[in-house]
Amino acid sequence: MDEELVPIDEVARRVGLRASAIRYYEQRGLIAPAVRSAGRRWYRPAEIRRLAVIRYWQRSALMSLDDIADLLAGRPDPTWARVIETQIESLQAKADRLRAARALLEHTLEHHRDAPPDGCPHYEQLIWTSEGHAGHHDEQR
Repeated sequence: MDEELVPIDEVARRVGLRASAIRYYEQRGLIAPAVRSAGRRWYRPAEIRRLAVIRYWQRSALMSLDDIADLLAGRPDPTWARVIETQIESLQAKADRLRAARALLEHTLEHHRDAPPDGCPHYEQLIWTSEGHAGHHDEQR
């Protein structure tokens, strides 16, 4: 067997995936084994790298396999760029929510260590100006 080829179990160990995930990616057309021999799949370095890219994009960019497939296909139309733009917008929204949550928790620790923050003007402003609640507080007055 060609020494460049690596069996699926070794690929799984190197990339940090389960062999079942690799087979699933193969089913989806994201990768292809170089050879099937004696019931085992064998992969070349290019496919191992592609698996590492898929895993990295899933974890780092929080992308779906459909989006990753589009990007890996290198589609020349603007669709792949829109996928990235949408993902950037989504990540920005998540980052904004995380920053707000952190600020709330830091405020609570700093000013309300011994009692709940109910009634705190800062806390009340956050509650009534958050998405979906703006204006509702005034209606109840």
